[in-house]
Amino acid sequence: MRLQTNSILCALVFLITCVFADVNVVSPHSKATFSPSGGTVSIPIEWMDNGAYPPLAKFASFTFTLCTGPNNNIQAVAIIASKIKPSQLTLDGSVYSYTATFPSTLAGDGQYYIQVYGWVDNQGSTTHYTPRFQLTSMGGTTAYTFSDSVAPTPQTSIQTTTTNNAQATTIDSRSFTVPYTQQTGTSRFAPMQMQPNTKVTATTWTRKYATSAVTYYSTFGSLPQQGTTLTPGWSYTISSGMNYATPAAMPSDNGGWYEPSKRLSLSARKINMRKA
Repeated sequence: MRLQTNSILCALVFLITCVFADVNVVSPHSKATFSPSGGTVSIPIEWMDNGAYPPLAKFASFTFTLCTGPNNNIQAVAIIASKIKPSQLTLDGSVYSYTATFPSTLAGDGQYYIQVYGWVDNQGSTTHYTPRFQLTSMGGTTAYTFSDSVAPTPQTSIQTTTTNNAQATTIDSRSFTVPYTQQTGTSRFAPMQMQPNTKVTATTWTRKYATSAVTYYSTFGSLPQQGTTLTPGWSYTISSGMNYATPAAMPSDNGGWYEPSKRLSLSARKINMRKA
């Protein structure tokens, strides 16, 4: 009974404290490459409100930190923008953006990602990470050779109930245009389901989407990386109707009956067994 009670308590704590929210980072894209211009590196960071709590309107500030290293040992290279107010962000529809700039001497060549730290007054913070990207032609003395294809897991310190984690009633349609593998939020958006054509005209097959690397967990993960996948409804209709043709009287006339003997490929043979 004690084990069952502890399991229930752990589940409740998980539901209350592990509520992701807010930021669904869509840029920079995975495997993007940036180089300095005039000694300065500029990286545009874009994200959307995924409809979970807290909404972006509640955030007081954002801090962007250049990071590198494995997901279980994140190395903060430097803070590249601190306490950025929501008024300093650019809003295009539902896409928020901020261009982070820093000198090329800040780091050497290698793979990096940016930590997006959002602060909500009197509630706590959320932490998300952009996909990994490459910096080349840098002037820093320290180069980083570690490489991976998966961004660190988002985290939050905001305590709320799962009722606040409900999806928004309206979703910007552009969310579904971002390739699935380039999305990093806990709510991901899949493309609309399409119907097959009436005829197949292709003579060879081609891959619609590029392949992506698969990374397996060697130990239990601490928190889920994705909570749900949202798929848009059909923007089209499929018309159908009943077959009003009068059926024939006999099943054989409708093609629903056949002579069993016509389906036999081998004829039966009689075998005489000798008594010992």
